[in-house]
Amino acid sequence: MFIVLEGIDGCGKTTQTARISEYIASIVGSDKVLATREPGGWDGGEAIRELVLRGNLSSMWSEFFLFMMDRCEHVCRVIAPAILCGGVVVCDRYSPSTLAYQILSRPDVGDAAAEYMIGLSDVIGLPKPDRVFFLDISPDEARARLDARGNANSFDVRGREYFERVRAGYERIMKTSSDRWVKIDAASAPDEVFDILTRHVDSLIGEGEGINR
Repeated sequence: MFIVLEGIDGCGKTTQTARISEYIASIVGSDKVLATREPGGWDGGEAIRELVLRGNLSSMWSEFFLFMMDRCEHVCRVIAPAILCGGVVVCDRYSPSTLAYQILSRPDVGDAAAEYMIGLSDVIGLPKPDRVFFLDISPDEARARLDARGNANSFDVRGREYFERVRAGYERIMKTSSDRWVKIDAASAPDEVFDILTRHVDSLIGEGEGINR
């Protein structure tokens, strides 16, 4: 089983990824659950993560292909083996992030670029998540949370309008595969978000597809 958490910076997905992974482990066993992230969720991936998060690349396509390279290695080395062994993979960001952040956030990039990325993912054979949890939050609330942590650099560099476009990009992606996506109001208290996640995860585990116990 493959679960992904998505959302703009400050939505709380990293915290919820850790919590829901621990919850699933309490049900199916810790040896059956893998919590990971993109970029940088494999040996050697931290170098790519540092490069793309530094934010000084000149071309959006440089960012795009670095993320795709990171994803290919991450899938091959980490995600696919865990899924094939009947485990549960919980990933903090995946291909929707690249589509929302690097492609759909840019007014100067047309739909052809989005279609190219989706087609490329299919050609490569990247696994599709069984469920994507979109933790939705307004840029203003996200900024306030990041300010409270002393970590609002991404907003300082890119600005509020950029994150509005990213958020809208997520909405567009969600409409194309609504059967796999669950939108959660991440402005709620973290415990409330977690309770919603657990209910959906309980349903997935109840179906039991692809999980070895």
